[in-house]
Amino acid sequence: MADVTSQNAGELPPMIQSLDLPLAMPELDTVQDVQLVSRDFGDGRGGFAALHNMHLSKSIMTGTFTSASSSGGVTRYEGTFLSDPHHETPTPSGQGVRTNPDGSVYAGQWKNGRPDGHGEWTAPPPSCESYVGEWRRGRKHGLGLQKFSNGDTYEGDWVEGKFHDRGKFMYANGDEYVGLFENGLKKQGTFYYKDGRVSARKWDNGCLVSNQDFDARRRTYQPTLNRMMAHNPARNMLGSTEPHFHVISPRGNKIN
Repeated sequence: MADVTSQNAGELPPMIQSLDLPLAMPELDTVQDVQLVSRDFGDGRGGFAALHNMHLSKSIMTGTFTSASSSGGVTRYEGTFLSDPHHETPTPSGQGVRTNPDGSVYAGQWKNGRPDGHGEWTAPPPSCESYVGEWRRGRKHGLGLQKFSNGDTYEGDWVEGKFHDRGKFMYANGDEYVGLFENGLKKQGTFYYKDGRVSARKWDNGCLVSNQDFDARRRTYQPTLNRMMAHNPARNMLGSTEPHFHVISPRGNKIN
């Protein structure tokens, strides 16, 4: 085996040369594939600037884009685009952040100019409303967590921007509903009240059809309230003789 210590350091393979010796840098290619492209749409409508591969008519670009509406609102996008920078309007695609004219912000994945994939939307201050989860074609679709401005929270499945399938709705006062949703409406599930009451309910297109309450203090179920009883106008008339079931609080008091 040759004695590598006796060889000229410049003749050694790069992987075994001493780290203390500077390596010669290859000459830079005079051809640059990436160039900065900027356009102004004129008439105050906005513009954009992005890094673009000059050898491709369409490629993923990274940059910023601003557009102004006729009402004076300005939308700003910063991230990646997919379009012809010289002839087409930049189309958000990939990862990016858009700030809307009202101050709300969406940060996440894009496809064909719309939120698609995982992303987060936040309302403008001072509102605390937000959504974190999955999107499809610009709408909430998949698993997501929505926080409302009044303090309520929904966590579960979404379809085309609506609650659908399994989910949990947590009210600001501490009550919770856990169950199924259909087209944004409750379908079948259970209310867990902060004071200990439990109520199992069913709905048909948003209309209550069955209700059974559980008295947590006495550990007994109250009689089931069906759709006819729940929606019978005679039950709510003064002096009605129709059966009327009460909700029993944890202290044993009747609540009409």
